[in-house]
Amino acid sequence: MSGLTGLNMSSTGLVLLSSQMTLMRSVDIVANNIANASTTGFKREGIQFDTYIQHAMSGGNSASNGNTNFVYDRGTYRDTSAGSVTSTGNPLDLAIQGKGYFQVQNAQGVTQFTRDGAFHLDNQGQIVSSSGMPVLSDGGQAIILPDDARDITISGDGFITAQVGTGSARAQLGKLGVVTFDNDEAVVPAGGSLLTTTQTPTPSTGNSIMQGAIENSNVNSITEMTDLIRIQRSYEQATNLVGQENSRLSDAIDKLSQTS
Repeated sequence: MSGLTGLNMSSTGLVLLSSQMTLMRSVDIVANNIANASTTGFKREGIQFDTYIQHAMSGGNSASNGNTNFVYDRGTYRDTSAGSVTSTGNPLDLAIQGKGYFQVQNAQGVTQFTRDGAFHLDNQGQIVSSSGMPVLSDGGQAIILPDDARDITISGDGFITAQVGTGSARAQLGKLGVVTFDNDEAVVPAGGSLLTTTQTPTPSTGNSIMQGAIENSNVNSITEMTDLIRIQRSYEQATNLVGQENSRLSDAIDKLSQTS
């Protein structure tokens, strides 16, 4: 019986510890959501919890003498719902209506994906992201506009046209590469509004690009702050219970040592 009692006492502490660790992870995720509440195209993250049930056994007997539930973090998920759209009037600000991602290329030449369409031209005439990453065409190439391009128009399906030189005719200068993936859950955050995946992208259909607008983060700051307060209170409660459990164990050890 003493062996089973020891198991139950230690299991209580482990359950509380598993709860604390999961709550700490939750704080990190909610804090990151709050920090990115104003990041264009950012998608909030959440955490999935689950319970691992350990059957308490006595002396090798296969009969279950009770269960211990351990909380663990199954992983995070992205809320892919659309954020609100703000009109800016900037012809290179773009918002995707529907599913899909813009393609950008980082400094290492790796293609990443984003819903952040706050684009501009660099000093070489390339269309780049807010952090200076080249925006890619449907062929996976950087999009470079002529120096004398004016009245830039981007259609709903991503075609870029402008007046070039002194002529009145419009020239087609490229097409934005907007893509989707078979499994959106396998597209993971890579910092800010950037995403990465090992999946092969496919051209997106059934959506539309809105020119002169950006998609805001879908984070609701009030909701996230409320969640953060709730999580912090739960963590404090778990910490108090750990202290109480430690005191109980210490008292039990003192009593056992006095009777031995």
